Amino acid sequence: MAQHVIAPTVRDGYEMQDVRTDSAQASASSSGHSTDHEKMSVDAEKVMLEDFDDPPDLADTPASAAPYSFEEEQAVLRKFDRHLVLFIALLYMLGFLDRSNIGNAKIAGMSDDLHLSSSEYEWTLRSFYITYVLFEWMPILYTVLSPSKYIASCVLLWGAIASFQALATSYESLFFLRALLGISEAAFSPGVPVFLAFFYRRDELAYRIGLFISAAPLATSFASSLAWLITKVGQGLPIAPWRMLFLVEGFPSVLISVFAFHHIPNSPGEAKYLSDRERRVAELRLRKGETKTGLGRSSRKFKRSEVWEALKDPKCYLTAVGNPFYRVVSLAHQCSRQCSARATLLSRVYQSSYPQSSTRYAMIVVAGILKAGPLWRYWGVYPAASGFFSAVTLLITWTINNQV
Repeated sequence: MAQHVIAPTVRDGYEMQDVRTDSAQASASSSGHSTDHEKMSVDAEKVMLEDFDDPPDLADTPASAAPYSFEEEQAVLRKFDRHLVLFIALLYMLGFLDRSNIGNAKIAGMSDDLHLSSSEYEWTLRSFYITYVLFEWMPILYTVLSPSKYIASCVLLWGAIASFQALATSYESLFFLRALLGISEAAFSPGVPVFLAFFYRRDELAYRIGLFISAAPLATSFASSLAWLITKVGQGLPIAPWRMLFLVEGFPSVLISVFAFHHIPNSPGEAKYLSDRERRVAELRLRKGETKTGLGRSSRKFKRSEVWEALKDPKCYLTAVGNPFYRVVSLAHQCSRQCSARATLLSRVYQSSYPQSSTRYAMIVVAGILKAGPLWRYWGVYPAASGFFSAVTLLITWTINNQV
């Protein structure tokens, strides 16, 4: 009886399946007798994904064996980069504008109209970060709720709250609104790396998180110019310029939240901008088990036991200790230096940036001790900001990865 086996072939590093050979073919050719069955030719074509009513489970399949080509996988990644990552970065940029425009509002006359003292203004700033830290556990909801609805709700809330700041009439009302704004933004941005792990493998996340985080220095690079333009136009209107600033920068988030609800997929298989075949590729590529490159499967199930494991993980506390250095980089929150940070960020996410960053921090400190001129301190801020944002990208990828 003829015996058939699967003989895989390799193309572009991806092993093609369903290549059939017939062990009886050799014996039949030597004896001069052959049948139609024994003349089966070698089929080197890869299996079409549409042939699977139920896609195969690749949990135990090596990385080199996949029913799709390398080019197909890269095409899927490019579409996710354009339609998902850049859109999430846009949302983060809008949120960053909404949280940081209070300084420009103060310059435009907010403190005078609300009769805020220096202490009250400082506590208004702190209220955002106090609630942000206290509610930073909320990204757990990415694994419980529908991500598209959850993200759209977060964007809608912070856009509405940022706009309502234009209605503030006292220190108490502004303090309350800033505290609510901290809660709404804490629910979104810290959990984005977890959400992206639903679409990308472990070795692909760093660059995408770099794209996401680069929206922060990008937003700051033009925030002051945009605020100046808005307040300049608002001077001729019956509404105070600082109130106009809150409205104009907050309301776009409300509008885009509607689009976010329909555009953001809950999983790779629900991405509307992918074809049927591309959706299958996007799902299958994430079903691979652990390989030599350390790939893993993204888990969307919330487990209370894993919360305790995270609390026992020293990486979490090392990250928390390192993040206060962000205050040093706040010196660089002007246009040109933030552009420098963004331009360098994406080129460094694949290598450790702590040596470069710490060296430039040291340069700033030493320049201060030696009472060097401002040129030396100013020059040290550029690479310090660039190194910091690169290091943060790597830290976030390392500690918040949701793949097991």
